[in-house]
Amino acid sequence: MISIYKEKLQEAIIKYKKLTKKYNFISFLRLVVAVSAIVLIYFCFQNFDVKSVLSSIFSVVLFLFLVIWHKKVSFSRKLEKSKIEINTDEIRFLENNEYFSDNGVEFQEESHSYAYDLDIFGEKSVFHHINRAKTFLGKKYLASYFLNPKLNNIVENQQSISELSEKIDWRQHFSALTSQVNDSADFYENIKSWTQKKQTSFPKWIQIFTFISPLLLMTCVILGFVSETFSFHNWAKLLFLINLIIFGYIFGVIQRNKISFEGAYKILYSYKKSIVFIENSNFESGKLTKIQRKLLQNKEKTSVLIQKLSNLLDDLDNLGNVLVSIPLNCFTFYHFHTYSRLIRWKNQYASQIQDWLDVVGEMEAFISFANFKYNNPKYVFPEINSDYQIYFEEVGHPLIVEKQRVTNSVSFTENSFVILTGSNMSGKSTFLRTLGVNMLLTAVGLPVCAKRAVVHPMNILVSMRLSDSLNDGKSYFFAEIRRIQTIIQKLENQICFVLLDELLRGTNSEDKQLGTIKIIEKIISLKAFGVVATHDIEVCQLAKKYPQIIQNKCFEVEIENDELHFDYKIRDGVCQNKNATFLMKKIGIID
Repeated sequence: MISIYKEKLQEAIIKYKKLTKKYNFISFLRLVVAVSAIVLIYFCFQNFDVKSVLSSIFSVVLFLFLVIWHKKVSFSRKLEKSKIEINTDEIRFLENNEYFSDNGVEFQEESHSYAYDLDIFGEKSVFHHINRAKTFLGKKYLASYFLNPKLNNIVENQQSISELSEKIDWRQHFSALTSQVNDSADFYENIKSWTQKKQTSFPKWIQIFTFISPLLLMTCVILGFVSETFSFHNWAKLLFLINLIIFGYIFGVIQRNKISFEGAYKILYSYKKSIVFIENSNFESGKLTKIQRKLLQNKEKTSVLIQKLSNLLDDLDNLGNVLVSIPLNCFTFYHFHTYSRLIRWKNQYASQIQDWLDVVGEMEAFISFANFKYNNPKYVFPEINSDYQIYFEEVGHPLIVEKQRVTNSVSFTENSFVILTGSNMSGKSTFLRTLGVNMLLTAVGLPVCAKRAVVHPMNILVSMRLSDSLNDGKSYFFAEIRRIQTIIQKLENQICFVLLDELLRGTNSEDKQLGTIKIIEKIISLKAFGVVATHDIEVCQLAKKYPQIIQNKCFEVEIENDELHFDYKIRDGVCQNKNATFLMKKIGIID
């Protein structure tokens, strides 16, 4: 797999070098032709004949052709540079575990039922590991899949991820295209606000005036030159002044009603490139074809409509250049007519533009998923069932590198709930996160870090990482009680997968033990699946009271040659060994 990335890297480097040579050659040609055109135009004015005129026209046309060609080569060169970065990043990630994408910390929700506890967002998180999105919308869609997975779409998502994982060239080209999109949350909010804002229309008389007045002005100017009659000059000056006043009013209206985000037309043009690529692609899986179909609901292609909007906004962006806009609009009211076309575009398509941009974002999310599958060929898609069977064979945490990862097998088919005991640092919390993350990967439609998995998809509820809140005046204990209350309320409406780590840490031993037992009994009465990790051995007696529901599992520690040895392998039964006193003695805290 790394060898394939290295192969793609070399291909991109070779193409980039060739395009750079072409880019520099065209730049030189442009300079030569530009100088030649200036010289030919000068001689054309000096010696006005057919040959001079044709030579001048040819040089100008050739220069424009070179400008267009240069722009295309420049864009292709940027794409190859992006592909170099894409493959370099993947190689470093796989060889050295160097994370390079955005970590999604802005999507973190501490109150979420599992995201904060399972390290879904932030540095070295699940999002950080999987994210390959370049646009704001791509990251937003990726985050939404992790925060609110649709359990009914798992198989459909698996098929789409499988299809895209095999299309490495397609994925890398699309990512190179989206790398050119310099968008942000502000851009998206501005677009959203603009589409929802009612556009100001002009009175009918102004629409008529903007057609008639420029014709009258041009007529007066031409007649003034031809007849040299002074009255035509005066009429021309008067009409110009009137047009200037009307333009001032039009200018104010346009400024208040256009998209306020600077450079929006450039971002839309970049989105258009990605949309063209999706429009011209062939997909087999249902989810990908559904995404593509959102772009095919109008007579004109979505890419063409986005291009028109980009052009209109580009024209309106030039409105602020008064040296050009004043004479241009006083003689033609060019920007008024551009604004009128923008209103017509908006009335017809504004309600769809968010869906169009979302297509790019959602496709980026699936590219991230497909890349995750491609980078982890040993991972497997879980077998999805509706019989409440949950089984993981040799399951591990995907964020732990393979050479350090310890895997375990666990089944919730015969007994739906596990009480997990173990000494400090034995691996209890990591195992809980391993189960939680792989259940989430299943819910999204991703392959899991296991040899085999059979899963009944469920919503995940976790209480592992809580903290005091000085701002809210709430203690750790109160925060934990509120979290447990939320978990129980959700369990009353649906069967969920629950992960609890060391309940009621903020109270005394006897109260903690009794409270833990009562909470577990309440949770299993609501038919929950899951694991509770605890140091209270007495809690394990619940397995005798509820043998059909609860099973005891543990992690053990061995002391060999005066050193602690952890194998991080899960066992049946209750933990027998402890290490807190040993550790304190070893580092000299106690005798």
